[in-house]
Amino acid sequence: MSKSFDWNQLHQLAGGDTTFEKELLEMFLSDAESSLSQLEVALASNSIETVEELAHYLKGASANVGAIALSQAAAQLERQAKQRKLVQAPKLLAQLQSLCREVKITALRQ
Repeated sequence: MSKSFDWNQLHQLAGGDTTFEKELLEMFLSDAESSLSQLEVALASNSIETVEELAHYLKGASANVGAIALSQAAAQLERQAKQRKLVQAPKLLAQLQSLCREVKITALRQ
């Protein structure tokens, strides 16, 4: 998971405080899981604007904590929503959910 998560980014964000790192990851994961649930609903109702907003939020939040792969997948979904082409969106949503689980598993090991 080293290439999909930048621990240095998280260390820098938390100022080297490992307790704070864990709190940041827990907050991020809670928000990300909520955003993914909302994304699922937005896709089901074909709400392109909501998909774009949620993907944009996930892209930034993921990048902030160092979840690089998650941020890249969210950026891809955001681009598709901007182009109003959501054909690949269900596949990207599944990828985002999987990557979020990976971050959670990795975070629990720390």
